[in-house]
Amino acid sequence: MQAQPEAVDRNWSDVLITEGAEPVVVYRTGMVVYEESLTLGRYVGRAWNGSGYVSYYDGRMDPAVHPMPQAFWLEIDGQLLASDWEWMGAEVADEARGKHAIVSLRHTVRPVSLKAHTLLDGTPVITRWLEITNTSDRPAALAACGSWSGVLQTVRRWRDVLPEEAGPLYSLGYAENPHWGHEGSFRWHDLPAAGYRVDGRYRRDRHRHPWFALRNNATGEMFVGQLAWSGGYAFEFDLSADASDADARLFLRAGPDAPAPQRVLAPGETVNSPEMHLGLTFGDLDAGVQAMHDHLRRSVMKPQARGRGGWVESGIGPEIEITAAEVVHAIDCAADIGCEVFFIDASWYAPPKSNWWSTVGEWTVDLTRFPEGLEPFRRRAHDRGMLFGLWMDAERIGSESGAAKAHPDWEATAYDGRRSFGGQLDLTDPEVAAWMEAQIALVIEQNELEFFRLDYNVGGMGMGARTLRDGFAENGFWRYYDALYGIYDRLRARFPEVIFESCAGGGGRTDVGMVSRFSHTWVTDWQIAPRSFAITNGMTMALPPEYVDRLIGGQSGYLAADFDFQARQLLFVRPTIGFPKPRGAQWNPHMLARMKHWIGLYKGFVRPFMATGRIYHHTPEVLDPEPRGWGVLEIDAADGLRGICGVFRLAGQAPPEYLLRLRGIDRSKRYRVTFDNSGQACEVEGLHLADQGLTVRLDGALTSELLVYEAIE
Repeated sequence: MQAQPEAVDRNWSDVLITEGAEPVVVYRTGMVVYEESLTLGRYVGRAWNGSGYVSYYDGRMDPAVHPMPQAFWLEIDGQLLASDWEWMGAEVADEARGKHAIVSLRHTVRPVSLKAHTLLDGTPVITRWLEITNTSDRPAALAACGSWSGVLQTVRRWRDVLPEEAGPLYSLGYAENPHWGHEGSFRWHDLPAAGYRVDGRYRRDRHRHPWFALRNNATGEMFVGQLAWSGGYAFEFDLSADASDADARLFLRAGPDAPAPQRVLAPGETVNSPEMHLGLTFGDLDAGVQAMHDHLRRSVMKPQARGRGGWVESGIGPEIEITAAEVVHAIDCAADIGCEVFFIDASWYAPPKSNWWSTVGEWTVDLTRFPEGLEPFRRRAHDRGMLFGLWMDAERIGSESGAAKAHPDWEATAYDGRRSFGGQLDLTDPEVAAWMEAQIALVIEQNELEFFRLDYNVGGMGMGARTLRDGFAENGFWRYYDALYGIYDRLRARFPEVIFESCAGGGGRTDVGMVSRFSHTWVTDWQIAPRSFAITNGMTMALPPEYVDRLIGGQSGYLAADFDFQARQLLFVRPTIGFPKPRGAQWNPHMLARMKHWIGLYKGFVRPFMATGRIYHHTPEVLDPEPRGWGVLEIDAADGLRGICGVFRLAGQAPPEYLLRLRGIDRSKRYRVTFDNSGQACEVEGLHLADQGLTVRLDGALTSELLVYEAIE
């Protein structure tokens, strides 16, 4: 019998520090090794390795052969602080999130000190952020900051490894379309031997999630990265790989992006840069995605309220005129199909037939809309076995609100001097931030909420707001999000049993800086097939599926595809169900049966393993805006003993059959496989499911099949 591999600590990580004339720091987490050094006054990245080896005799990059070797990017008062650093020591501590290393540096020309924080959690993904202190007696203007930078790889004799006809050395994957309704539009791009930037929320629109996958097509490494930041950001790649070069070198810079200065530091002030999460794997895209998901679950996302996530939600929103009778009807419908949370969306605070948009900021229930207040709805939801919640667009004050009329100076100011962001609050002002936090707490406490839904309907931010500070026009992103993150950190601690859900006009703020402070996030307002599949597909690459919300019913999702096509996507994420029937109508028994079927399957089969499971993207690239052909998603328990796979015929013509090979099962097991369309089941060897596969036939566009499988003991 073959010997089983010895069990190892899955959380193992290690930091090796060698001090002296050239201090060297080696970070090891799982099988990934990353190395840095202070070399001749420059703090530089020296090597990445995905096979566990430390480059202590060979393999470290020579910083002298690259123009930008520095491991971080910092521009202050018109200077790039790429050199002239002095070593001030290093320390390592074990914390709840993982092993935390801090390298302290002092600049010998400018009065600036820096601490490079690195967190290792045992996964192949490393967390890095900078702590920057102005040690002078005058303000310092921070113009540009890269939380992480440096040379990712040197590929020696790259043309011998990858001849010209074999294609590009690197492929870069990211969400191609940054606009509303196109979230998650993943696409691979050839990386040219030149500079290449991926931007969002400043130079591009705000609906592109800040993540990437970078594949070395010659030697197989896959880098995956995410910036935990809700403001403007940029990933900058620079590939030096000319035909005459013996070695190819790839540089990365990742960090916040906005007009300078991004932050004005007062004398003695310290700020932290956004966290950059960067990892290295071998294998396919799924391996990189799963490594990032493991990392986010283990050390980035906060514990879920009430001990778990994945709540089945329902609500009522301003698609219709909300009345007390409509709310009661919606509560009863939600309970009939097995929902667990019910919420009232926009307009609960606004008079009937008014513009809900213009009255945000009046966060008390409107008694002309609901004469008895909200308590009867909360009580009815509880009586029907559900939690109760409300929606807030907390970061805005509408033009008709009392807050806007009393405090017009609370609104953020654009670079042209106008307050043109639809009433966005200026959270860079501590008084305004404290007022907003108090309003949220008041709504939660007065209405005894168990669920809080945040929206953020501010579009066209572009350059963002600005504040005049110490003689500078400081960009608002950095200070704004420092304040906002602090607000939600405190609110989560103050209300640990409240489920916090984030939305931003759809998927405008799905980054892990925001989502890590919430229980889950709304990723889009586009529910219409077939694009709905492309969004589900792409956003479950960026985020673990239990943090991704999707809706059936409402937002016009019923206009295309059969019911099962729409509903089956919700099995791969966290489901919301709305508007199943008009008030006064009886249930369609066929529709009701299918709804109960899907919710029962989600609760009883999928949800128990989703938060630790593995998701596989068989078709990572689907056309935008309206995908055609086939789309396939698979999610399995971590042990491979159970799972589901959805096969979706998208728009247009396609061959009627798809050969499906399951990826997350155990080849040594035998499985009972149920084809959901027919209800027929059979027993199949895992080896056959993974290698020979099964043929799925769908003859019409916007139809689907679901395979449900479980190992036979």
